[in-house]
Amino acid sequence: MSKLTAESNLAGASLHPGSRRAFSRFVRKYGPAYLMLLVPVCFFAVFSLYPIGWALKYVFYYYDGVMPERFTGMANLHRLMEDQIYWSSLWKQALFSLKILIELPLAFVLALFLYSRLRGRNIFRAMFVMPYILPGSTMALVMYILLNPYNGGLNQLLLKLHLIDQPIQFLSGGWTAFASGMVMDAWQNFGINMLFFLVGLTSIPKDVYESADMDGATGWKRMRYISIPMMGRILQMILFLSILGTLKSMGPFLVLTNGGPNNATELTFLYIFHQFFGGEAGSNYGYGATVAVVTALMLVVVSVGYFKLTKRMDYHE
Repeated sequence: MSKLTAESNLAGASLHPGSRRAFSRFVRKYGPAYLMLLVPVCFFAVFSLYPIGWALKYVFYYYDGVMPERFTGMANLHRLMEDQIYWSSLWKQALFSLKILIELPLAFVLALFLYSRLRGRNIFRAMFVMPYILPGSTMALVMYILLNPYNGGLNQLLLKLHLIDQPIQFLSGGWTAFASGMVMDAWQNFGINMLFFLVGLTSIPKDVYESADMDGATGWKRMRYISIPMMGRILQMILFLSILGTLKSMGPFLVLTNGGPNNATELTFLYIFHQFFGGEAGSNYGYGATVAVVTALMLVVVSVGYFKLTKRMDYHE
């Protein structure tokens, strides 16, 4: 036995110097890269993996943040299946996502406008992006002041133009409050999409347009047969980010209406917020985690389905 141990130690000793040199070369070559990756990986583990694990755990618990947690098994999932407010909020979230029908065409038209040789286009670019740069809560407060029925700027303008006889309660009616939130969110986000479209337009080689001009293609034909097809990949990403962003957004409704009136503006992620941080029934972290996990799974399905359906949009494939 001692003879075998001695032989193995001798073999290890003979391999040790070479292994040490190989490890030193590896550290010198890749060490800085791994050190640079260490910080984002740690942040990802702490702020992404840990919350996901925490949420998956509390799907099976009742916890209000005060009393000790209590195992409830599948009770949260059973409650979710019968929760009419949640299923209604999903339809409202899908309806809210239709605001991209306003947002993206506006962003594309303005990108075409700024792509031309327009004097002062950098000033216009900064003006259009400004709503996106400002905090969402600030923009919602500005919109609240504008839509105020008593001294709001919009009602005062309509009254002076004699278009209405009395102030409109924009945030007190269900559909008017919902439409106001959609318009405000589109106004806030069209600027960043305009920049994305502008990047796509500038990535198209100019000699392609020159060839098209020689063939007599101008205006609408250039946009239909050159600009849009060659922007396929970035169009795919713009649509994806816009759709996913609206499907996981609570919009401006937290500040404007807090989900009212009568849950008319209670989007899914605003409903999740109320479950975690106190709605009419108080906080319930377990049920909030259940709603969040189920909704996240739905978004994964939507994302995978989107990329399968839009695979042909990639001009380079």
